[in-house]
Amino acid sequence: MDLQDYRAARHRRLVEMATELGVPADRAAAVVDRVIEDQRRRIVRSADPDQVVVPALREEVLGGRSRGPSLAVLALVAVVAAAFAVAIVAGPPDREKVERRAATVPSLVGLTSAEAVSALGRAGIATRIDPVPQCDPAGQVLGSVPPSGDTVRPDEVVVVIATATPSWSCPADAAGHAQAWAFLRFLVSGSARPHLAPEVRLYVDGEAAGTADGTQSATSPDWRWRVRDPVVAYAVRPVANDLGQPVVSITRGSPPPTTCGVPTPSPSGVAGAPTRVVLTASGARPGDEPGDGTALDCQLTIDLFEDDHGAIAVVSVTLPGGRGLGPPPWVRTRDDQDALDD
Repeated sequence: MDLQDYRAARHRRLVEMATELGVPADRAAAVVDRVIEDQRRRIVRSADPDQVVVPALREEVLGGRSRGPSLAVLALVAVVAAAFAVAIVAGPPDREKVERRAATVPSLVGLTSAEAVSALGRAGIATRIDPVPQCDPAGQVLGSVPPSGDTVRPDEVVVVIATATPSWSCPADAAGHAQAWAFLRFLVSGSARPHLAPEVRLYVDGEAAGTADGTQSATSPDWRWRVRDPVVAYAVRPVANDLGQPVVSITRGSPPPTTCGVPTPSPSGVAGAPTRVVLTASGARPGDEPGDGTALDCQLTIDLFEDDHGAIAVVSVTLPGGRGLGPPPWVRTRDDQDALDD
């Protein structure tokens, strides 16, 4: 795509996204311009530049471990500190008498801030919540500092970064964001239940992969083998950014013809365009060149198609290649699994 065409078409919405991430309104346009300029070579090569720019924008705002905090991060921290002067500090309840010692920060993907505080407290880790205003359901964990996998000292406090209700008006697709986060938590932590159709059609890497019972949990066989296992394997691995977990980008609209090099499904019986959830787990920095055409450009993608009643009726999952996740679990038939279990 031509760079100037993309800038003209998407600049206003990207500025809104930057503001939703917490960048002050008077600096949001400059942050977006910097990200577009950094990604110019990848934009002109991409069939869907949003898949390049949106994760890069979130990376710019949230920062990268190897780069140190960006100006946008410093501005975000200042805004959050001014807007939320009182932070929530929590540790293990006194009655539990948890002995404080060095501990490893667990994965917090798919948890709410309350669930994260509880999980860290059980590990004997004190916590503080830093809220980031976003047009996403409040209290959804975005990551932690230090990140998951790091070892913390007994006197060290882990800062849980979580979404908070913004003071500005959110776009009309905010409800889709809530549904998308609920689906992610449904898969990863099991602590939420989105509005699912009684029978959910599944696609994996562009191919029809059967159905799942929308009344069952994500640990039931049809969900687990085809969708839950690969998503969890991708989501809980350590990520080389400041937050220690994938950056979640949620958009709604017509998807590109291909995703990660495979055709994007266009299922029948759905109401309009899907909600797309992209988990950016790459530790690459914006502007880095891709090595094989997929490692940087392709991230785990989940498309959620709803029926006329607003229930998720079709789920399409596309995994990036070359991630070292092992054989995809959805290739096993039930007979294969029974043989393994025996």
